[in-house]
Amino acid sequence: MVIACDSSAGIGEKKADVVAVDPAITAAYSLRVPLLELMCFGAHPITVIDTVGNEMVPTGERIISGVKAELARAQLSDIPLNGSTEDNMATLTTSIGITVIGRIQTANIPKPATVDLTVFKLGTPYVGNEVVAHLNQIFSYDKVRQIRGNADVVDMLPVGSKGVTYELDQMAQTNHLETHYLVDRTLPELNTSAGPATVVLVGVKKTQAEAVKQAFPELAAVAELRRPKP
Repeated sequence: MVIACDSSAGIGEKKADVVAVDPAITAAYSLRVPLLELMCFGAHPITVIDTVGNEMVPTGERIISGVKAELARAQLSDIPLNGSTEDNMATLTTSIGITVIGRIQTANIPKPATVDLTVFKLGTPYVGNEVVAHLNQIFSYDKVRQIRGNADVVDMLPVGSKGVTYELDQMAQTNHLETHYLVDRTLPELNTSAGPATVVLVGVKKTQAEAVKQAFPELAAVAELRRPKP
């Protein structure tokens, strides 16, 4: 069993929201984060729980419609959806929490790398209004599945609010490897928030990096993860 979650607040159509957007879009991208976390890990989502910090009508209805639409985009319309709304108190901002539960066979749980990796970046970091402005440019679930299915891909990790450099360090630690950047690590695109997982890191066998790049030309190399020298 694998569990992933995400939350969002202040993004919607309520009086005190910071970013003005249809709550259905807020919900869709809140769901996107844990869905991608499970997909990148290799787990199959089996249920979704939405905890809406707002009234059912109209905000809750819009949020639920956004969740259902995103599940359809991910080809997961058939999985159960449950949740709760806040109908006791009036709220001034849009708020939602999403939990996704998935399943993976023990034999398929990713293991630490035994070879050096080249790490590619899929996507561009967007947050807040930038997400709304670039909805049509954000990679699809199908693309993530295609990459995850490549035999030379060892690890995949969605990037959120802490940025690429943070998640790259996490990938290095998980695989007991050392990070060696192929680009300037101070670049803004490596250190800014990627919002609702608008970037995914893809770790592939270094010896097969060129073949993977040819198969997926949208990938951009950012670093190598190398085994420590004795």
